[in-house]
Amino acid sequence: MANYLRENMQLCCCAMGLFLAAAACPYLVPKPVITPVQNAFILLAFPLVGVSASLDALIDISGGKVNIHVLMALAAFASVFMGNPLEGGLLIAMFNLAHIAEEYFTSRSRVDVRELKETYPDSALVLDAGKNETPNFSSLSYKKVPVTEIAVGSFVLVQAGEFVPVDSVVSQGRSTITIEHLTGEVKPIERSVDDSIPGGARNLDGMLIVKASKTWKDSMLSQIVQLTEEAHQNKPKLQRWLDEFGEYYSKVVMVLSVAIALIGPLIFKWPFFSTPACRGSIYRALGLMVAASPCALAVAPLAYATAISACAKKGILLKGGHVLDALASCQTIALDKTGTLTTGELKCKAIELIYGHHGGEDKSDISACCIPTFGKRSSGCSCCHGKGNYSSYWKSYC
Repeated sequence: MANYLRENMQLCCCAMGLFLAAAACPYLVPKPVITPVQNAFILLAFPLVGVSASLDALIDISGGKVNIHVLMALAAFASVFMGNPLEGGLLIAMFNLAHIAEEYFTSRSRVDVRELKETYPDSALVLDAGKNETPNFSSLSYKKVPVTEIAVGSFVLVQAGEFVPVDSVVSQGRSTITIEHLTGEVKPIERSVDDSIPGGARNLDGMLIVKASKTWKDSMLSQIVQLTEEAHQNKPKLQRWLDEFGEYYSKVVMVLSVAIALIGPLIFKWPFFSTPACRGSIYRALGLMVAASPCALAVAPLAYATAISACAKKGILLKGGHVLDALASCQTIALDKTGTLTTGELKCKAIELIYGHHGGEDKSDISACCIPTFGKRSSGCSCCHGKGNYSSYWKSYC
């Protein structure tokens, strides 16, 4: 239940809307019904964000952890105790919404990992052959084996349309494969006997018998998936700093709040509980906790989520916020192949006359357009645009 409430963006947005409606009641609702309507909105909204926040805080405290999450939850419930449930509810809703939005936007850029996982099969057809025997297509005896159990030296049958499970060398057969999971290009590649094939390559037409050169764990595709998942789990520099700072900051605020609650009556003669004449030390400690809640720090990672989402809309997939940190210090960018910026297909957009040419009356005589001093080297410039966003310029000689 708590996990569902914590990860559901619709419910969190609904709670935020109810809290905002409660805040707008004094300006939109007649005075006699302001308090009942406001309380109704708060009672409906608070469980949607308060249940998960309170359970998370209890779990962290029981585990000996005091961090920003705990401090924000305690500050929100302190606001309720002080008679300001609306402010406490908005605090939790804003905090939850920031983290849900961060996870949602980041997950949209993780399509590449899912596509990589779809590239490798769960099992493979391993041929029954002795150590010194080389199988052939005339007599095939095989069994289905999980890819994680394929040993080095095993012979695997790869039929048309199937994926090569591990890094291998072709033992028998000839076929065409694609390795777009590595290069991004779908251009078919011919493979025959003694040619190497990386794991995850797709066999297009022929039938192959390949010999495994690596286990699944050491195979290229497995390592790519592992490195990509690790990159997604790496936090950006700012978020790592916030986590470290937030832990120390939260402990300092908690210690100061407890000190005010306990030492305040001894030094300043405050009562523990509030009276009509004076605010109590507990109330003042809760006030410090609410005032010191790091709202801005809690939602700071949302900036990374917003940037990742904006890039995803433009077709740029980032593996995490740490990529943005790396780009901030990047001085040079190298682009390797056609297809990165353009599709490689050109079409003529315009033809412009340049120095060395003049327009004559007799346009049928091509040689008349050139000034004699420039002879055959005279050139015109035709501007060709690729179907991408960038242009190339080609010269045509006459």
